[in-house]
Amino acid sequence: MKKRILFYYRLFFSGGTEHSILKLIKKLYNDFDIIVAYDKEESTNEVLGEIVQYAEVINLNKVDTITVDTCIWCSYRESPNFNQFTQKVKAKHYYYWGHILLFATYPELEFYEEFRENIEKFICVSETVKKDIVTKYPQLEIKCLVLDNYLNVNEILQKSEEPIELKVNPENLNIVSISRIAKAKRI
Repeated sequence: MKKRILFYYRLFFSGGTEHSILKLIKKLYNDFDIIVAYDKEESTNEVLGEIVQYAEVINLNKVDTITVDTCIWCSYRESPNFNQFTQKVKAKHYYYWGHILLFATYPELEFYEEFRENIEKFICVSETVKKDIVTKYPQLEIKCLVLDNYLNVNEILQKSEEPIELKVNPENLNIVSISRIAKAKRI
């Protein structure tokens, strides 16, 4: 029987975290039963529409409880109460997956004590994300692990060959960003 992994992210639209979840699910879905859960009603099908090809997608507001082997809590600026969350999502292991500079961007936010104590590992996509957590919570350094986002090189190469209709004036300064243009990105 395959192990069950639940990826929890409060609000799905079309951001970098959602695409990172999708890429990782595409890599893992043959070996694990994967569930993607959200609880913000404003979530859209922009990425969830593709995720359903590889994972079960659930709105946590519509289930009483779910039991999995591992819950991967993806960073988001608003978090539900961890004790209430674990009454709904029961897992042997809880991990945090940090994609953004949460505390540099939202300094008033906190990882409450029950969250800090019950998350086994804080997986950070960069040393900078790790530093953001450790600066606010030095005691979490022993729980932090840096693990780059998964990239499917073959998919990137294949997409690089796709024709595009983009007219660029070579006399202008052109800037390319692979992120959304937002204050939090500090572009």
